[in-house]
Amino acid sequence: MGKYTTYVGMDVHARSIDAQAMSIETGEHFRKTFTGCPSAADVAEWLATLPQPVYSAYESGCTGFWMARGLNELGFACDVIAVSTLPKSTKDKQRKCDKLDAKAILREIANPASDYTTVWIPDEKTEAEGDPPRAHRAAVDAAKHAKQRLLAFLQRHGHVWCEKTRTGRPKKAWTRDFEAWLDKISFSEDAAEKAFEAYRRQVRDACQEVKELKALVRELAGSSEHKPYIDALALLKGVEVENAMLARVEFGLFSRFDAGRKTSCWLGTVPSNGSSGPAESHGRITKAGNKHLRRALIEGYSGIATWKSGRKAVPEGIGVSGAVQAIAAKANARLYERYTHLRACGVNANKAKVAVVNELVRWIWVIGCAIEKEQANA
Repeated sequence: MGKYTTYVGMDVHARSIDAQAMSIETGEHFRKTFTGCPSAADVAEWLATLPQPVYSAYESGCTGFWMARGLNELGFACDVIAVSTLPKSTKDKQRKCDKLDAKAILREIANPASDYTTVWIPDEKTEAEGDPPRAHRAAVDAAKHAKQRLLAFLQRHGHVWCEKTRTGRPKKAWTRDFEAWLDKISFSEDAAEKAFEAYRRQVRDACQEVKELKALVRELAGSSEHKPYIDALALLKGVEVENAMLARVEFGLFSRFDAGRKTSCWLGTVPSNGSSGPAESHGRITKAGNKHLRRALIEGYSGIATWKSGRKAVPEGIGVSGAVQAIAAKANARLYERYTHLRACGVNANKAKVAVVNELVRWIWVIGCAIEKEQANA
């Protein structure tokens, strides 16, 4: 940090930017407010008027990385700070505005003792390839909510699916039998009938969108750039092609982490910690990292309680080296044994599942780094 003369903290929004700057040599403060959807060039023009060299930063959020990429391309160092690593006092929570937020960021980046964490900034191609897997996850959620709305509507009108198999077990919904049952339902009131048709149409449209996005994700996963990673990660039990592709694009570069524990912190599956004197306690997971991948991996392990073992069959003709296959097999056995051990110790099923996912992401990192080395050697 000592190589910079001026530090700039920015609070970046879609239509405005509040920037607070300070010169380390003179202690002089500068402030600038940009309005009207400012571009990186607009900010760079102001940064050029400050004592050089300049270092700027803003917190992560919905504004993404375009500003940081633009400023770096224009020759001004800019980072994106993980918002979860910025300390927030009670005073900060009580008084909040763009000016104070920019000042708080400036305070952190100008303090050599600060321990904030910067976010890895992907290039435009990597970020774009992460959009289809995220869109697929959003479509799956939309389809689930559409189905829930339809079932709630039917329940309010006294229509409940309760068919059973020959063995007496309840039949699953959203099968051909279930669709045939829906076709037989009718309402005496025309308004209810039209609403029923609208709910069914929403479900059909949402399911169709899921199929289209799933095909798009699989097409992307089959490209020569991603296929080695997808084939390797899909060897892990509970990780299918869609989740493997999501892990691939969210990690971007596996070797950017130098330790497995850092990947768990990034995913937000490590427990929170609180200590005072000799007393020490652990709470819920931090959820401070990548929520998309965290949720996908936890849902992928939702059926671990019914697994017969941790083994997963290796598809024929898969282009994965024997060394990577051995790592995946070791990971599957280890994770399944860990879950069964935790359950035998009386740990809640959901807590045990999250604990397994906390270790799973480290195995994903190990496999990803192994593939990166193989690709580099090739």
